[in-house]
Amino acid sequence: MRDLPLPGWTLGFPRSLIPPFLAAIASTAWWLSGARAGWTTTLLLVAFGLAQWTLLEYLLHRFVLHAVEPFRAWHREHHLEPDVPIRIPIAFSLGLILPILLLPAIVLGDAAHAAPLSVGLLAGHAAQETAHHLIHRSRGGGAWLATRRREHLFHHDVGEGSAYGTLTGFWDRLFGTAIDR
Repeated sequence: MRDLPLPGWTLGFPRSLIPPFLAAIASTAWWLSGARAGWTTTLLLVAFGLAQWTLLEYLLHRFVLHAVEPFRAWHREHHLEPDVPIRIPIAFSLGLILPILLLPAIVLGDAAHAAPLSVGLLAGHAAQETAHHLIHRSRGGGAWLATRRREHLFHHDVGEGSAYGTLTGFWDRLFGTAIDR
């Protein structure tokens, strides 16, 4: 990042996956230490958490990274230099992970259901960081990644007001921010 020092320690990919990975381990340990839902319910909650991450990622990208300082300024640097590897401040990562762990626990009230939901959200977070890294740093990856790359690079190069989703274009289509094909 050019003129904008990031606060505190930062982690570049793949080290940026360490905080969500450790949080997923903690959430799984919490789940293992108490009453557990059945495997079907657990897997459905993980899948639901992953799906919910795609919405959260869309909302954060659209309404925080493009609108709220200082995140907007940091993210702008990424738009100006998209091939420079992203470094994520640990404080930002923890500020994202703590609600991912705490809100399901508060809303659902038990480890049996909250922990798998949190694990799904954290898996989505890790998948999004990985996909974003691959979009900018590789050229292969099959049809899914090619579509995600095309839409994300459109977001960077043509229209910052569209194509906010990294893992999916579903929310862009739903909220009217998809690119015209």
